[in-house]
Amino acid sequence: MERTTHPLCPFLSLKPPDITDPKPSVYQLRNPKSSDTSICLFTDFNSEDKGNFRKEGVFFFNSTTLDMKVMNFKSNGMLAWSKTSDFTCNDTFNEIKFYSSSNYSCDAQLTEKGFETDMDLNLQNLSLIGFRILLLKVVGFNLFMTLRLWSS
Repeated sequence: MERTTHPLCPFLSLKPPDITDPKPSVYQLRNPKSSDTSICLFTDFNSEDKGNFRKEGVFFFNSTTLDMKVMNFKSNGMLAWSKTSDFTCNDTFNEIKFYSSSNYSCDAQLTEKGFETDMDLNLQNLSLIGFRILLLKVVGFNLFMTLRLWSS
């Protein structure tokens, strides 16, 4: 793994994390209104493959590393997009073996209509509303009793 130095702090050396057992995935999102705009999300690839992707007419966003310390898991991610109609994720990331998900459509209208909320969250929200109403009643009663005592 190659170490790099930070431009603002030359004595600090940065070592990219080792991603063990990578299982790359590619997700392609297309604009439903225009067939010319397409975005690819490339995830879970090996740390050594970060800079190997260059193609004419394709824009790449620098790769980032997600470090989930709770799960002791690290993952690399990269975005690529183009405004050409023949842009496909398979052609862009063809140097690495991955399991393409470009064949599956990602459409918000295909999601399930029934959305279930968390019951604990609903209970907490209702409890908070109840406590606020109770607080307003107590404050109102105290003000009313104070004004009544002052008037007599």
